[in-house]
Amino acid sequence: MQFTKLGRTIRRGLNLAFGLPFKRFLYYSRLGKSLFLDKQGRAKIRKMEVYAANGCNLKCLFCSHFNPFRRGVVPADDLIASFETWSKKVVPQKLGILGGEPLLHPELERIIAAAHRCWPESRIVLTSNGLLFPNKPDSLLQALKDAGVQVLLSRHVPTEEGERKFQEIVSRLQNAGVWVTIVPSSGRWKRYYNIDDNGQPQPFESSPEKSWTMCGPNTCFNLTNNKLYRCSILANAALAYEEGVLGENWAVTQTYQPLTADASANEIVEHLFLMRGPLKACSICPETTVVVEAQQIERVQRILRTSEDSQ
Repeated sequence: MQFTKLGRTIRRGLNLAFGLPFKRFLYYSRLGKSLFLDKQGRAKIRKMEVYAANGCNLKCLFCSHFNPFRRGVVPADDLIASFETWSKKVVPQKLGILGGEPLLHPELERIIAAAHRCWPESRIVLTSNGLLFPNKPDSLLQALKDAGVQVLLSRHVPTEEGERKFQEIVSRLQNAGVWVTIVPSSGRWKRYYNIDDNGQPQPFESSPEKSWTMCGPNTCFNLTNNKLYRCSILANAALAYEEGVLGENWAVTQTYQPLTADASANEIVEHLFLMRGPLKACSICPETTVVVEAQQIERVQRILRTSEDSQ
């Protein structure tokens, strides 16, 4: 099921040399199928994300998931049903479980177990700020270990007191046999939208072609609401608009149609791999990388002191 280095090199070279018509020819040939499909006829995906929560205990401005403006968690039954449906159609090399903050979900253990059951050969990665782990039972840590989950801890603690308590969280996970990787997050962040004078998020209204050229997340597919999106940022913006969180100038997000659960393997490959390029909705993102300083030291310290489960 793994993408081989040789296969990646061949596909990239041929695609660059011959363009989209050859991509289609390649796919419908025997060589193309070996690159895109596994032995069960499922589309092979390098990375796919799912969201366990929309809300977050932190409020990072310019978060690409729009978490400062969203609330709540995704029902576990809905998530698991989508896993069971799409595991027959796609197989990700890496499956990311994120939010918001996934530790806010009261049934996270069940979600992790279901993801591992549906995609036993995928590497599952849980992305979390980790600040709520002191409230979580040992059974969650055991579930993470049993599923071989890699926990990516976003380190939002630039002070000495915060670092001490953060290291206690890391030690607890490691002592339980959980695979932990720390990602520094207390410095500067990429900005994916503007904030107006009323504190509301606004799209960049960029050239779709220029946004696409510099975009990193356009190769990160997203499974949300039982639909498969070819871009995680677009998925979050589209859902936030549907929830009424974003204003009418975000309506362009609705011009993109994600794949539904009745899509065939051929349609999935065509949509995700062969027809890639700028979309009208790419205009929501910036044309160049824009960064902003971290702005929530006090909130991080308060959560570490109280371990409060706030959204």
